[in-house]
Amino acid sequence: MKQKKPFSDAKHWRGRAEATRVKAESLENDTSRRRLLKVAKEYDKLARLAEKRQRNEVDDGQF
Repeated sequence: MKQKKPFSDAKHWRGRAEATRVKAESLENDTSRRRLLKVAKEYDKLARLAEKRQRNEVDDGQF
């Protein structure tokens, strides 16, 4: 069985995004909060890319 790499695991990146948002909400400094929220958005992008990659792997396997 092939092991999933975190880069290809959308659930991994969504978890990172959520944890980063939780941390951001605990901060009082606006600049730090905004930076962490930006990082969370990047994690969301990685999750979407991982989902796309997974769909392509499934599609490739059907032929």
